[in-house]
Amino acid sequence: MLKRGFLAGSMVVLSSVGAGCVAEFDGGEVEVESAESSFAMSRLNNIGLNGTNLNGVRFNGVRFNGVRFNGVRFNGVSLDATTLVGTREGDGASVAGADFIGADLEAVLDDGSSVVVRVTNVVERDGIQYYTVKYDAGSGVWMNICGEGLDAIPVKGTWNATTGVHSDDGGMFTFACQGAAIGKCAEWGYREWMTAAECNASGCEDRDLSYFHQACIRMVRADYCGDGVPHTQTGTAIDVWDALGIQTETVGSGMSLEAEWTADGAACVKHTRWQGPGGSNPDRDYIMAHCPERWAGDDPSCGGSTSTFHKENGFATPLGQRRVLRNASFTTNVSPQ
Repeated sequence: MLKRGFLAGSMVVLSSVGAGCVAEFDGGEVEVESAESSFAMSRLNNIGLNGTNLNGVRFNGVRFNGVRFNGVRFNGVSLDATTLVGTREGDGASVAGADFIGADLEAVLDDGSSVVVRVTNVVERDGIQYYTVKYDAGSGVWMNICGEGLDAIPVKGTWNATTGVHSDDGGMFTFACQGAAIGKCAEWGYREWMTAAECNASGCEDRDLSYFHQACIRMVRADYCGDGVPHTQTGTAIDVWDALGIQTETVGSGMSLEAEWTADGAACVKHTRWQGPGGSNPDRDYIMAHCPERWAGDDPSCGGSTSTFHKENGFATPLGQRRVLRNASFTTNVSPQ
């Protein structure tokens, strides 16, 4: 399935039945200089993950234990996949999903302070619950944390805004905005709360898709070294496929293999998405300075038949070490900067 990434997520320009490739004509997320997106969370989980917001603050997560509806506390709040669940204080009634419409939640900012956000709508599409979440912008105006017209997917844990590292102590979750890397990868099929079967001649194993989700976030942002530093630009075409066939390679795209990916970043890089003027390559220079072991060079395993990407080699490899994603891109992109 070919997609073009814009503010509102991805617009299908050519589709086929079932899961297919993703040619991501964005390579990341658009930095929107608007009142809605200037709020903390809307820039936490995107290509600007390690950047600054217009107002200099961002969410470090939303607390499970800070949920109230009309002043009544919701107890034992947790996530079942992408559905918020809990019980209502007083009568102990179960609440889930759309029952959270109108609920106020406590979001934590990077300075340790908190701000209240409100769920204003909940809908389910393709097995994912989408939440419209707003914050009080003053004078009685509530504004969408993701930008108007965009929803958020609740995902367990939080992401470090500098390194991109995911952590989950069970006490917080992230509202992942549509069109941004965390939410986008979930929508592509890398649903971190699910498993998928992989089989060989000796049997089948359930694969934890959280590893694929983490690898996808690194890949979307071209975070080659796995240190949170992105190396892509808006408008970059990429093709994405994986070891389980959730997304498949586009035949005849004209692109060449860029990298193989683990949850920790690129396992090997054949070429970068962008070159500099005059034949320079600052992204390759960055790799050689910070994680030279990840530059593939003439390594035949990178993209080859001996890679752990293939189940013939990787079936017994721990998912944290296995090359679970591949992507291709053009080699002619020249940065204007």
